[in-house]
Amino acid sequence: MIGKGSMVKNFCLNFISTCGKTAFTLAEVLITLGIIGIVAAMTLPSVIGNYQKVQTISQLKKVYTTLNQAFKRSEADNESSVYWNTDKGIDFYFNQYWKPYLNILGYCRGGQGDVDCNYKSSAPWKRANGKNDAYLVVRDSDRSAFILYDGTYISILMSSGYGSAEGGEDENGNVLGNTGGADSRIIVDLNASRIPNQLGRDTFIFDRVAGKGVMPYGYNRDEETINQNCSRNGSGMMCAAKLIRDGWEIKDDYPW
Repeated sequence: MIGKGSMVKNFCLNFISTCGKTAFTLAEVLITLGIIGIVAAMTLPSVIGNYQKVQTISQLKKVYTTLNQAFKRSEADNESSVYWNTDKGIDFYFNQYWKPYLNILGYCRGGQGDVDCNYKSSAPWKRANGKNDAYLVVRDSDRSAFILYDGTYISILMSSGYGSAEGGEDENGNVLGNTGGADSRIIVDLNASRIPNQLGRDTFIFDRVAGKGVMPYGYNRDEETINQNCSRNGSGMMCAAKLIRDGWEIKDDYPW
């Protein structure tokens, strides 16, 4: 009869022998880890980029819905926006027609050109082509700027003012002028003061349109114009319009 001690000894010897035949060597482990590291380095930027695209679309859809719901509820309570009173100043306009319908965390305040809401510049946004834009974070005389509870920055313009749509440019191509025709504009920055602060990436432009709702800037322009504007050589102001026309999809020709 084989003793208990002998059985244990034989088992251990057999186990060690078996493991010795199937275990990886240190060199094999290091090679495998190296391959995994190379594959991760190659694929991680793509994975992160795709995640950022999905997140951007999701956030943009959410704020687009939020603004439309607020606008339509306000029109139901205050008649068509065609008749909204802008003669009493921005405070009356915003408090009457927008504030009751939005979940606001805080406001961006200051004199013309002042920096607020943690932005590093009074005009922090860049166009899709990399040129500096001229929209201001705050301009208390004609717009209300605020942060929603989800961290989205929104600026609602009551009347035309210093902006970017039709302005001139300096010697470096950076926008300078007074826009005009911006009395229904809404600026949306999905992550507020955090980078990249670029039109078409985290910042988008909308218009308030009576009878339709909050519409992406350029919604009524032809496809060629929208594609030219929302390109690496364009301003990016019509990128929300392009995304919606493309079925909320960031395609290969999008200036990402």
